[in-house]
Amino acid sequence: MMLALLIAIATCTTAWLLTSPQPNRTLGGLFGLIDSILWLVAGIAAGKTAVILIAAFCALCFLRSLLRGRTVSLFGSSHAN
Repeated sequence: MMLALLIAIATCTTAWLLTSPQPNRTLGGLFGLIDSILWLVAGIAAGKTAVILIAAFCALCFLRSLLRGRTVSLFGSSHAN
């Protein structure tokens, strides 16, 4: 029950941060990564391979966007591609 509550909070926070009028992409990506990791834990606990694979893919997508944003802030947009 507690894991389900944490997943729901992380999912709603991610959606709220990424779709707000002034989107905060870094925090939204961070909460998305946390949400994906919580889904990984839930999939592992339940032994569901499909959930684990989808959650791992989502975690990689959120991590990629966070790392890309960090690269742009460090080196500028010409080095991020």
